[in-house]
Amino acid sequence: MRNLFNTKHRLVKIVESIPDAKAPLGWELCSIIAIGGLTEVGFSKQYSNMLLVISSAGRGLIDCNTGEKIARDYEEYGDWYSSFNLTSMGIGIISNESISISGLCGGGLPVANHYGETLTVASPKWPLEYLIWAPLGKDPLIDRFQEGCLRIMSDFFVCAGFSWNGEFIVAATSSDITIWKRV
Repeated sequence: MRNLFNTKHRLVKIVESIPDAKAPLGWELCSIIAIGGLTEVGFSKQYSNMLLVISSAGRGLIDCNTGEKIARDYEEYGDWYSSFNLTSMGIGIISNESISISGLCGGGLPVANHYGETLTVASPKWPLEYLIWAPLGKDPLIDRFQEGCLRIMSDFFVCAGFSWNGEFIVAATSSDITIWKRV
């Protein structure tokens, strides 16, 4: 039991030593958008800047370059949604695309991009979670490899990850989404 306590204490110390930042170098905070009852999100593979957001009140389509909502559908959980397959049909310009979704029912967004950057969600003070960005070759949970890692957000996440092309980051909670984009 003592070893378990020491491991937890070490992890808390490691995560708390990582500096906070609004955005990593080469990224900018693009938008924070309130969305009540958020359950899942997913990025389009055809239009890499399009983020599908699913909530208890339907679907919305967000342009991650601007944070603008460009399409809205108020239908709640129709045949367009499959929690078992973790997919949803898109709306608006992605209406013909099946989107892989991540959220309350599972799934996952990419946690690494082609630049070698990674995202880690750590919760040494559970239930509070930290979203940690790491540059190429670094790891936020290994003492000697933390240099350059940044805690970019803390909350209770539904999901977090990169877009398929690695140019956007989204962090989703049950009440909002936060979007960063590469500059």
